[in-house]
Amino acid sequence: MILAGIDIGTNALRLLIAESREQAGRFEIRPIREARIITRLGEGLVKSGLLSVQAMTRTFDALKEFQSVLSKEPVDRIIAVATSAVREAGNRQEFLDRIHEEIGLEPEVITGEEEARRTLKGVRYGLYPEDRNIIVMDIGGGSTEWMLVTDGDIQRVETVGTGVVKLAERYMTSDPLSQGDENRLLHGIEEAIGPPLRSMGAGPEHRLIGTAGTATTLAALELAMEGYSAARVHKMSLSGERVEFWYRKLVGLSLDDRRGLAGLEKGREDLIVAGSAMLMTAMRMLGSREIVVSDYGLKEGVLIDWIERNLAD
Repeated sequence: MILAGIDIGTNALRLLIAESREQAGRFEIRPIREARIITRLGEGLVKSGLLSVQAMTRTFDALKEFQSVLSKEPVDRIIAVATSAVREAGNRQEFLDRIHEEIGLEPEVITGEEEARRTLKGVRYGLYPEDRNIIVMDIGGGSTEWMLVTDGDIQRVETVGTGVVKLAERYMTSDPLSQGDENRLLHGIEEAIGPPLRSMGAGPEHRLIGTAGTATTLAALELAMEGYSAARVHKMSLSGERVEFWYRKLVGLSLDDRRGLAGLEKGREDLIVAGSAMLMTAMRMLGSREIVVSDYGLKEGVLIDWIERNLAD
């Protein structure tokens, strides 16, 4: 079968078209087409509690672009999910109704715990499936999830309603960031993620894996990439010292200066400061010396989850 997974995130939309096939008793997915568009769907949600007309319009336009891509492939099934921004918005039903009417999609609005579960499926599929002790960190636009796996079994799933879009809107009011704003940003992160991480129970035997935009962007910056290459980023390691180096460098630059950095995708100029601050803080709290970057995540997990529920014996 040809399957398509769509992840309607708080900051970006992602599309994966892949062929599902059974190989040696195991279902595999072979990517055919991928696309990613930053729409900042969650812009302004912190203050208003609503998805703005402008943000929804950008997202509808992106979905129509995906629709054009999908029309060129023999897709048998489309599985779409929506995450933090949509599940929190007071006008989410209006947004979902318009998607159904204008585009013909019916996205499933998933909880933070379900988002974590499917993300873990994608990460484990693409990165160290034999590794029995891992902790996966998924920094999103509106929420952040951690998944702790010990001896091959899921022990804990933690989600907090804090992501890079929310952090940027709450704390990044100056450009470059003032010392006061930086202090408030770091304090806000510690308050949000401290309680779940302190009770996580991760040990030195757990390999830390990072998925989603913050981890992949820091890897791209480290490589000074001109144009994103998933193959180069996937399975790359970043030490805690390099994560802190990039945070210190980014926080001292203006938006315009960040735009000139090789490897920084347009639309992430402010968000990467918040994301690198959160990753740096989390690594310190967990005692992790390095993080392994995974380009696989929710979009793959959405397909794998559907295959397991519908095709696998």
